Amino acid sequence: MSCLNKYQWELVPQNLPIVKRSCPKCNEKTNYINSEKFRINANKNSIDIWLIYKCEKCKSTWNMTIYERIKPCNVSKHEYNRFLSNDRELAREYAFNSSIYSKNKAEVFLDNISYRLVQRKLDTYYIKENELVIEIICKYPIDLRVDKLLSDILGISRSKIKGMIEKGIVFVNDNKNSSNIKVRCGMEIHVLQAVKNIEFLKGII
Repeated sequence: MSCLNKYQWELVPQNLPIVKRSCPKCNEKTNYINSEKFRINANKNSIDIWLIYKCEKCKSTWNMTIYERIKPCNVSKHEYNRFLSNDRELAREYAFNSSIYSKNKAEVFLDNISYRLVQRKLDTYYIKENELVIEIICKYPIDLRVDKLLSDILGISRSKIKGMIEKGIVFVNDNKNSSNIKVRCGMEIHVLQAVKNIEFLKGII
C-alpha cells in the first residue's frame, strides 16, 4: 500500500441564513436577519421559546418558534440555560435547522452564505496510487455544488473544473458524473495525480 496525503476541508459559515417575509411596517417582503437571541415566555405549566429575527430595513422583529407550549421538563437543563444566555452556537444550530423553518412555514435562503475554509492534512494509507483525496466536513447544510466549491477555493474557472470532472480527473467518491452534485458532509473528492494536474494540486495542498 502507498502512503498518500489526504486533506480535510471544513467549511465554516461566516454568516447565517436570511428569512424572507412580509414586514407589516415596510408593507413589503424584506430580509429578516437572525439576531442570535432567544425569547422565552412562561405560561403556567408550559413555556414558549423563539429565535428572534429583525427586519433588515426597519428592525421590527419576528419570532421564529423553537418550542411551543412545551413542559419545562421536556427541555434539558443544559439547553434551557443556553437559551437563557443567548448562546450564539445554539442560535447558529437552529439557524441552519431546516425542520424549524418548515414548521414555521418560513421562506429561508441558504445561497447567501459565505464560508471560511479550515484545511487539515491527514496521513492515511490507500491501495490506489496516484490519487489525492479531499474529505469535506460541513456541520451545517450548504447549498453549493462541488464545481463551485473547487472554483472558489482554488481560483480556477468552473468550466475548467467541469472539464476535469468530465474527463474523470476529478470525481466524488466513486461517482464519475459529479458535475451537479451538491456538497455534503462526509463526501470525498478524488483528484487523479497526473502530471498535467500539477497546478491544480498545488492549489489544494
